[in-house]
Amino acid sequence: MLHSERVERCEETGPVVVHHVAKLTRLGQPGPDQPTRAAVMASKRRKTLVVCRPCHDSIHATHVTNAT
Repeated sequence: MLHSERVERCEETGPVVVHHVAKLTRLGQPGPDQPTRAAVMASKRRKTLVVCRPCHDSIHATHVTNAT
Protein backbone atom coordinates (compact mmCIF):
# COMPACT_ATOMS: atom_id res chain seq x y z
CA MET A 1 0.00 0.00 0.00
CA LEU A 2 2.84 2.42 0.66
CA HIS A 3 4.23 2.03 -2.84
CA SER A 4 0.85 2.66 -4.45
CA GLU A 5 0.12 5.57 -2.05
CA ARG A 6 -3.36 4.08 -1.57
CA VAL A 7 -5.10 4.51 1.76
CA GLU A 8 -6.28 1.25 3.33
CA ARG A 9 -9.17 2.89 5.15
CA CYS A 10 -10.83 5.11 2.52
CA GLU A 11 -9.18 3.83 -0.69
CA GLU A 12 -8.09 7.35 -1.70
CA THR A 13 -4.70 7.96 -3.29
CA GLY A 14 -2.15 10.54 -2.32
CA PRO A 15 0.17 11.23 0.60
CA VAL A 16 -0.09 8.61 3.32
CA VAL A 17 0.87 8.18 6.97
CA VAL A 18 1.03 4.98 9.01
CA HIS A 19 -1.22 4.44 12.02
CA HIS A 20 0.44 2.21 14.60
CA VAL A 21 -0.68 0.50 17.80
CA ALA A 22 1.79 -0.80 20.40
CA LYS A 23 0.07 -4.17 20.82
CA LEU A 24 -2.57 -6.07 18.84
CA THR A 25 -4.55 -6.43 22.09
CA ARG A 26 -5.09 -2.65 22.00
CA LEU A 27 -7.45 -3.19 19.05
CA GLY A 28 -10.20 -4.44 21.37
CA GLN A 29 -12.36 -7.53 21.26
CA PRO A 30 -14.07 -8.69 18.04
CA GLY A 31 -17.72 -7.74 17.89
CA PRO A 32 -20.14 -4.99 16.89
CA ASP A 33 -18.40 -2.36 19.04
CA GLN A 34 -14.99 -2.90 17.44
CA PRO A 35 -14.20 -0.21 14.85
CA THR A 36 -13.79 -1.48 11.29
CA ARG A 37 -10.18 -0.35 11.11
CA ALA A 38 -9.37 -2.31 14.28
CA ALA A 39 -11.06 -5.40 12.85
CA VAL A 40 -9.01 -5.07 9.63
CA MET A 41 -5.75 -4.72 11.55
CA ALA A 42 -6.62 -7.67 13.82
CA SER A 43 -7.63 -9.92 10.92
CA LYS A 44 -4.35 -9.15 9.13
CA ARG A 45 -2.43 -9.55 12.42
CA ARG A 46 -0.79 -6.17 11.75
CA LYS A 47 -0.12 -3.34 14.15
CA THR A 48 -0.09 -0.81 11.31
CA LEU A 49 -2.56 0.66 8.87
CA VAL A 50 -1.71 2.95 5.91
CA VAL A 51 -4.05 5.96 6.01
CA CYS A 52 -4.37 9.55 4.83
CA ARG A 53 -4.03 12.42 7.30
CA PRO A 54 -7.83 12.96 7.68
CA CYS A 55 -8.33 9.23 8.36
CA HIS A 56 -5.46 9.24 10.86
CA ASP A 57 -6.94 12.23 12.68
CA SER A 58 -10.33 10.48 12.74
CA ILE A 59 -8.79 7.31 14.20
CA HIS A 60 -7.20 9.27 17.03
CA ALA A 61 -10.46 11.11 17.71
CA THR A 62 -12.30 7.76 18.14
CA HIS A 63 -10.61 5.44 20.64
CA VAL A 64 -11.35 1.76 21.04
CA THR A 65 -13.28 1.45 24.29
CA ASN A 66 -13.29 -2.30 24.77
CA ALA A 67 -9.53 -2.91 24.74
CA THR A 68 -8.20 -5.45 27.18
